[in-house]
Amino acid sequence: MMRVTLAMKPMGRWSIPIEAESIVPANFLSGTDLSVWRGNRELGIEEAFSVLVEGDADRAEDVEVVLSGETARLKRIGEYMDAGKITVLGDIGMHCGNFMSGGAIEIQGNADGWLGREMAGGMIICRGNAADYCASGYRGGRKGMTGGSVEVFGRAGDFLAENLAGGTVVVHGDAGDMPGAEMRGGTLIIHGDCTRPAANMKDGACYVYGTARWMLPTFRKVGTAQQDGRTLIRFTGDVANRGKGNLFVGNYEYLD
Repeated sequence: MMRVTLAMKPMGRWSIPIEAESIVPANFLSGTDLSVWRGNRELGIEEAFSVLVEGDADRAEDVEVVLSGETARLKRIGEYMDAGKITVLGDIGMHCGNFMSGGAIEIQGNADGWLGREMAGGMIICRGNAADYCASGYRGGRKGMTGGSVEVFGRAGDFLAENLAGGTVVVHGDAGDMPGAEMRGGTLIIHGDCTRPAANMKDGACYVYGTARWMLPTFRKVGTAQQDGRTLIRFTGDVANRGKGNLFVGNYEYLD
């Protein structure tokens, strides 16, 4: 088992985030001769981090990368990650887990926008809050997350799981506006409240255990269902798009 600890060095007057798509477990099998970018300046990894490597490994599955310090300024951590584990001891910047297909990322703080963007497999756990576009597709794209799981223990921002096509997304708190918009598969579970869920969904299942505010009128109520010991109201739709999705809500309110 190999454990790579990366402690960010103080950035001083620098406010430009660090683009760190090279930080994935597989890359450390060949050593620590890696680069990151601060704006248009390329930095060796040891210029930006204090690096400690313990143990060794022959497979990415046996590599854990631990990040500490001002990690909220790190972007694209775990991009295209396919094995191993990344543990973030604080917050993390935008695009964490982009296109991830395997392995696990655990964030002990909050996550900025686009967490798990277009993820295909693996697991992301965020112990804090996640900002807008968590588990979504990129702007203009037609498919978002296709596999794996994202679990947020705090709240999530707007456009959660937009274009969700597969996998499971769970938010233990509230979500913002338009979660599950354009869903075409997969499962979205929101334990709290949200606004305008599952707009234009085509397929998949969206569960809102709290209140769905500004409920869209283009869903057809078909009865009730049991989920996790709760009785939820079941809708199908979005009929405006001839959708065959299922939306389950604890309560709902239409826009006055």
